[in-house]
Amino acid sequence: MRDLIFYADECRRELDRLGIPYSKNITFKVNTRAKMRLGVCKKTGNSFVIEISSSLLDERTPLKEGLKNTLHHELLHTCRGCMKHTGRWKIYADRVNAAYGYCIKRAAEKDEGIIPGELMKKPRYRVVCPGCGTVYERFKRSKLIDHPEQYRCGKCKTFLARSDFSD
Repeated sequence: MRDLIFYADECRRELDRLGIPYSKNITFKVNTRAKMRLGVCKKTGNSFVIEISSSLLDERTPLKEGLKNTLHHELLHTCRGCMKHTGRWKIYADRVNAAYGYCIKRAAEKDEGIIPGELMKKPRYRVVCPGCGTVYERFKRSKLIDHPEQYRCGKCKTFLARSDFSD
């Protein structure tokens, strides 16, 4: 298991070399429950909490594309005016990408292969669009799962139909 603080400090030194003014008041936490996100930055008052998915700390996950990329992404949110993925945040992300060869972007897709399949949590519920075959997966039971006929597909606008799911 990788040491979160060691790599967070390494990423902060990389930002220091580029002169990017991130917050110095940050607490790092490991999130063992996150199913869909790799990281999150939360602001409370004048401080920040950055949570990183425990899957990124596993040695089987690529270091640069996984942990360090996500750490940089979240650290950039601590810069003044950078809580959204536009403007200054995008400029800083482009600078880090150019200098160090990262691929920091707004969001990572779950099928990009960053987290090895055996580490990914499997969704418990699934609804499939009868029109185009788009699959909607959920970890928790929801209105979509209980009453899919009340929802339309986001791609083809066909009404969804009940599908088999585990309980």
